[in-house]
Amino acid sequence: MSRFPGRLRSVMVCAALLLAAGCAGAPGTAPDGGQDLFQALPAPAPPPTEVPKTAAPSEGSTNGASSVSSSGVDWKPVATDDFDRSSLGRSWDAYNSVGGFGNGYRRPSAISVEDGLLRITARGEVSGGMRHERDQLYGRWEFRARTEKGRGRGAAILLWPETENKDDGELDMMEVPHENRTEAHFVIHFSSENKQAGTKVTGDFSQWHTFAMDWLPDRIVWYVDGVKQFETTDRNVIPKVPMHMTIQLDVGPYREWIPAPDETTPEEVSLEFDWVKIYSAPREARR
Repeated sequence: MSRFPGRLRSVMVCAALLLAAGCAGAPGTAPDGGQDLFQALPAPAPPPTEVPKTAAPSEGSTNGASSVSSSGVDWKPVATDDFDRSSLGRSWDAYNSVGGFGNGYRRPSAISVEDGLLRITARGEVSGGMRHERDQLYGRWEFRARTEKGRGRGAAILLWPETENKDDGELDMMEVPHENRTEAHFVIHFSSENKQAGTKVTGDFSQWHTFAMDWLPDRIVWYVDGVKQFETTDRNVIPKVPMHMTIQLDVGPYREWIPAPDETTPEEVSLEFDWVKIYSAPREARR
């Protein structure tokens, strides 16, 4: 669980990080403005355009979830959520704070759960974000998501350190900042200079896609629709502190990363989730 109640935690964290990158480590250029992130992350071949919907157990339960093998590890399920209810659920903490990059506000009212889907909807200056209660060192995260098109709204699904210290790293598992949703970015932030490693893939991310990431002491691997798109074994970039998952729909502008909303921006733009699965690694794989 968070070290602070939901409302207090969100306010304290965002206030501390607005100058760094807008709460929960939202990415962009380096603090000195010297690095163009879009130029830094070349695109590999595009992934498949669509995968069939698959089911996941109910929130907080691992019944029916099975172990998964990847990166030479048998991952054990520890938390799942298929959003098959009418409220956010006990495993998630909704933010109630200033928005990312100091733009607008994150409010629980922007979050809804219905028809088996989680939705974060941006309307005007109000959008939303949330964190999962589970912090863990190493593991595998999987989720199925899509983001509606719209200028000035950028999806960010990431791992953020339990320490709340941006210098301890950040793992951005799905970032789709541009309005046409034709690129999804994977970014590792590391070091006090906010250095970055990662990649991006092309596709239509206004449609459903499945993302996964393996995080181990000696490697990080990123997948889109079951296709490995990135791997690093550089221990200098791999975080070494427990982290938790956050889901955000941020409001621009932020440098070249998210443009400002304009007259073309729809009245409502939503980020939707079908399910989330979290796995832990066996003890021997965490050494």
